[in-house]
Amino acid sequence: MRGFCYVWATMEPGDIVEFFEDKRIFCGVVLELKGERLHVLTQTSREMTLTPKRVLHAGPRLPIATLSRQELLRHLEATARKREALKDAINLEDLWEILAAEDQTVSVAEMADLWFGQMTPDQVAATGQRLREDRFLFKQKDGLVSPNPPEVVEQLKEQHFRELLRQRELEEIAAWLEKVWAGQVAAAGPWKDRVVELLRRMAVWGAEAPDYAQGKACLDKARLNPVEAPFRLLVRLGVFQEDEDLDLHRLEVPLEFSPEALALARQPAQSPPPDRYAAQRQDLTHLEIMTIDGERTRDFDDALSLEEVPDGWRLGIHISDVSAHVTPQTPLDLEAQERGTSIYLPERRLPMLPEELSEDTVSLLAHQERLGLSFLVTLSADAEIKDWVIVPSLITVQRRLTYHEVDALLTQDRQLATLSRLTRRLKERRLARGGYELKLPEVWVTFTSQGEVQVVVEDQETASHQLVGEAMVLANSLASQYLAEQGIAAIYRGQPDPREPIQPSSDKSLLELWQDRRRLSRVVMDLSPSPHWGLGLPCYTFATSPIRRYLDLVIHRQLLAVVSGHPPVYRPDDLEQILATIEPAMRRAGQMKTRRLRYWLLKHLAGRVGQKLEALVLEKLPHRYRLMLPDILLELFMTPPATVKLSPGDTVLVRLDRVNPRADQIKVSLA
Repeated sequence: MRGFCYVWATMEPGDIVEFFEDKRIFCGVVLELKGERLHVLTQTSREMTLTPKRVLHAGPRLPIATLSRQELLRHLEATARKREALKDAINLEDLWEILAAEDQTVSVAEMADLWFGQMTPDQVAATGQRLREDRFLFKQKDGLVSPNPPEVVEQLKEQHFRELLRQRELEEIAAWLEKVWAGQVAAAGPWKDRVVELLRRMAVWGAEAPDYAQGKACLDKARLNPVEAPFRLLVRLGVFQEDEDLDLHRLEVPLEFSPEALALARQPAQSPPPDRYAAQRQDLTHLEIMTIDGERTRDFDDALSLEEVPDGWRLGIHISDVSAHVTPQTPLDLEAQERGTSIYLPERRLPMLPEELSEDTVSLLAHQERLGLSFLVTLSADAEIKDWVIVPSLITVQRRLTYHEVDALLTQDRQLATLSRLTRRLKERRLARGGYELKLPEVWVTFTSQGEVQVVVEDQETASHQLVGEAMVLANSLASQYLAEQGIAAIYRGQPDPREPIQPSSDKSLLELWQDRRRLSRVVMDLSPSPHWGLGLPCYTFATSPIRRYLDLVIHRQLLAVVSGHPPVYRPDDLEQILATIEPAMRRAGQMKTRRLRYWLLKHLAGRVGQKLEALVLEKLPHRYRLMLPDILLELFMTPPATVKLSPGDTVLVRLDRVNPRADQIKVSLA
């Protein structure tokens, strides 16, 4: 209780004073007054200046004019010892009982008189010192001392006890953290799970984490950096991996399916549900249907067929009927809606549906009979659309092909060559109506068997990619056209005109493509159909990936119901609620993919610090430039010397100075 003091009205040279220094009480003697300050000699033979506010007690007064420095020091030491002995003799419990019984408020001097029977300066000073040590019994206001009521005393003691336990626990935690940081095996107390969760929140949320102050106190006590230490400690504890994706925690992405959803996902394999559209379902198992996907694809939701018919061809775009196995408003459906889309990250997949469904029951595996939704489009020899129909179907995939295989077979396989030619003409016609194709390469990351990062820059303009892509655009456009013409509630995807005009050209530089991408308007999802500028279509939706996107599953349900003569599954207000869920989920997935790809690209560069790299200047900004490393399409910033003048389109040689993937930091300088 540091508020108790007893100071003479004025202080003069020779007065013995008490004051706090480094959390201890010292005695000193005033040598002289320096304006508003006191020049003091302390009991440790140190001279210092004090403000009167720092003085706890003053008196008695020594005749400094007749005493040597050594004599003054002996007086001070003797006074300090005497007061310490007097203080130790005071029993505050006894004083409290006396004053509490009569509910008295007294001064420090009166309390000294009550205990000692007199009030000398040393006794008053000792009483003040003893009161300053008290935590529970007394309170002070305006220089007077009052006993606390018994219940307040007990409450303060309980608080003090809890604080002692907290401090003891804090010391235990800090000692444990120090050992973990040093890589030592350390036994933890019952607080371990709580501390690990505290560290996890700090690693994920930083200073915005709940209970951040508590976590920082633990780390400060262990002399660890509260910014970097939480993540590193969790790695050492085996809670996080070295390359842990904190976005999964930060964005609260669902990582597991509930037991109820998993039970429903496994149900079809044991007892397939009744086919609601069996009477309208067309048997198309006679068609030579093929899937064309990447080598790593495991969830096949679209396939193609091509038949020669009089005066042309019939193109079949066959999509897995996921709706036959996922009933609306079931736990499985609601969890798929919450996820919104499958998320494909370099090191892991987060499927929208459990793998029992997405990679087996509803996946268009070769030689397995599947329910489908088929878009059958009759084309002229020059790919003009003559007729089309959307039907529930029964299909069997005959061929499982990869993009690379299709590219290699185009000159040998008549069916594939014709498919390529027809889809190429479809695309030419579409782009002629105003569409624009942004031909930026795709960057993705793989890992060697030793875990090393490999960056792949893949041209999306190969014939096989164009073939599949255009077929899917056709099916999606026909789905949106049908729903719009029939007045069926649906969720559409539109794209307004660019923010700035874009000049079409088939031979644009990387800089021009980057600039074009920045001019594009965002795609919007709405219940009203609107033009899609980039695709050159009057309306558009998604219907070709119901295993991977919830929007496609919703559109499937509407299409299947209506083309089969049933009422629509969804009303407009249902779709409004669904859109409010899936739109942020899809945006979240896009952010995660972008950020995670950047992390691995930086990880790839981390082993090349000190090397020289070629960079493309994208943009001049105040005080710095935006660059791109064209080999991996990574954007970064550089602040060159003020004398250096660069322009967009320039190619410069830069030195890689520093890379920190975890902090998303990369620093380069002109080589």
